[in-house]
Order: sequence, then C-alpha cells, then structure tokens
Amino acid sequence: MKGKVKTILGNYGFITGEDGKDYYFNEKSLAKGLSMENLSVNARLSFDVQKQPDNKVRAVNCQILKNEDVEFFEKQVLSLSSQKEQYDAFCDHARSYAERLKHGKVTTSMIRKIYARILNAEKVSDVKLLRPHFAYTSGRNEKNAVLREFMDLLDFLVKSMEIDNDEHLNNFKQFMETIVAYRKYVGDDK
Repeated sequence: MKGKVKTILGNYGFITGEDGKDYYFNEKSLAKGLSMENLSVNARLSFDVQKQPDNKVRAVNCQILKNEDVEFFEKQVLSLSSQKEQYDAFCDHARSYAERLKHGKVTTSMIRKIYARILNAEKVSDVKLLRPHFAYTSGRNEKNAVLREFMDLLDFLVKSMEIDNDEHLNNFKQFMETIVAYRKYVGDDK
C-alpha cells in the first residue's frame, strides 16, 4: 500500500494510507537503513499492513517513495524552455516543493552559497564542479532528509546536463531561481 506520513511523534507516528485509514508505525516498522530521523510529515511511503496479536493493525516494511515534485523536476527541468506549455505545471510543482522545503526546515540561507555559484556559472562545466558541494551540504545536515533529497535532485540534474548545452545551463539556473523565489514566498525563511 502507499500513503503519506501524517504525524511523527518522537519514535512513532501515523501514516494515512491510500485507503484513507491511519496506520501506526514506529522505528521497528521501517525498512532496513531507514530511521525516524529520515522521515518528514507528508513523506510518501510504501508499506505493508500487519495485524498484531492484540488485533491492532500497523504499518510494516515502510519505505520512502520518491517525491512527486522531484519526479517531475527530474523529467522536465532540463527541457523546460522547449516545453513552454509545461511552464505553469513547473511553477505549481516549484511552489509545492517550496512548501516541502519549508516543512523540512530548509531555508535559502542553507543553500545560499550553492545558489550564488549556480547563478554565476558561465558554462555547464562550472556547475558540474559543484557536485562535491552538494554532497558536503547534504553531509553537513545529515539528519535533514528534505535537504538531502534536494541536494540529490541537484546532483541528478547536473549529472544529466550535456557539457556543451547552454539550454541545460539556462534551464537549471531558472529552476534554482524559481525554487528560491517560491521558498521565500511560502514564508518562514531566514
């Protein structure tokens, strides 16, 4: 079954399944390699439902699914200018993702250096040199799963860029500007 994390209350929480029901989960419910610290409210999960000896039902084998906005960006960002009819959808996903960043406590100040370097890049190779910075930022904030997801998205996009493709560079810059603009718009930013 699929669902979204509804609440996290220390070492346990509840997932709202696609059937509309809420399912209890805790650290033992998570797939290997996943911890409660890796989760955030509204994170999409796949899970199994298991009946306990006391007849209560809980979620087990919980695994994180890729965020819908991230999936959209991976497919659309680098070809954005050639698909202008997708621009409204792009902005809607950017706003939605900015809300995710807000709830994940990711501020523009956390990504300010990377953002400035991306905007100052003159060629794709300049941006490709930032891949270690994405890893450093992620590692520096290792308990912030949403920031790690964002750094992984940036790394994926940069890795996908063709070295002599100015359109890829311009689209990537536009993506970063849009994310930062909507992150400021949704508030609680420093």
